[in-house]
Amino acid sequence: MVLAASAQTLRESRDVVIADVSSKGAKLQGRQLNTLDPDVLLLVGATDLFAKIAWANPAECGITFEEPLSSEMVGHIKREGRWAKVMGLAA
Repeated sequence: MVLAASAQTLRESRDVVIADVSSKGAKLQGRQLNTLDPDVLLLVGATDLFAKIAWANPAECGITFEEPLSSEMVGHIKREGRWAKVMGLAA
């Protein structure tokens, strides 16, 4: 699974790839993720999710969602973040 997203804080933003997602959180991959503030807004397509960074290193971080996601929302995130949709190649 490779899903495109953005992790934003009050001070900065990072383009990320969602490597894994569940109802409770996600594993993100990107650059300098260990420098992000602990409170993040994850943007996946038109979906915004509040989360906290649980652990981080420069290339990866784990986040926990403020509220657990329904299975429908997890599926929605997977559809919204697909590279083809992000690039405008799929409906």
